[in-house]
Amino acid sequence: MINDLNFRESFPKEKKITAKEFFEFTENRPENERYELIDGRIYMMASPNVSHQDIIGNIYAELRNYLRGKKCRPFISPLDVVLFEKDKKADDSQNIFQPDVFVVCDPNKISDKRINGAPDFIVEVVSPSSETHDYLRKFKVYMRYGVKEYWIVNPMKKEITVYFNTEDEEDYKTYTFGDKIKAGIFEDLEIDFKELQI
Repeated sequence: MINDLNFRESFPKEKKITAKEFFEFTENRPENERYELIDGRIYMMASPNVSHQDIIGNIYAELRNYLRGKKCRPFISPLDVVLFEKDKKADDSQNIFQPDVFVVCDPNKISDKRINGAPDFIVEVVSPSSETHDYLRKFKVYMRYGVKEYWIVNPMKKEITVYFNTEDEEDYKTYTFGDKIKAGIFEDLEIDFKELQI
């Protein structure tokens, strides 16, 4: 949780804030400061290291090459993704994430400033400071709002956990950095982590 006096004065600790309030708060912040809103609480994100950036860059490049000329579009952080129920307004959301790499197949969700609605496919690369968010908090939110497939890449353990959005929360597979992994939502996309040399 960030320690910002203006933030704490504006939003008491017990108050959960909305996307509208979040964007008002972050509008004039320095560009190198990154925040996410998780269940109504603002969290400041740590700067990624070189290894983290290599991994997300390589995965993004694979997705971009595969999806060129197709309906779905790949994106790379930092870009805000507002998660909300279909019958609700984006301004009332309490979850705004910046996934490391993601794919959106519905063009209606894409605006100039952000993505409004759940991506179809998300990859998060774990760092020591983000582990709880990626495996627990963000996992639950992504599943709740309809992300179809969620990969967690863990450079410390050299493993990738692939979650599928089904009724069974135990529906996942674990791979190593020596494996070739098929993306379930795409017909013939495989990402070879050995070839990525990460």
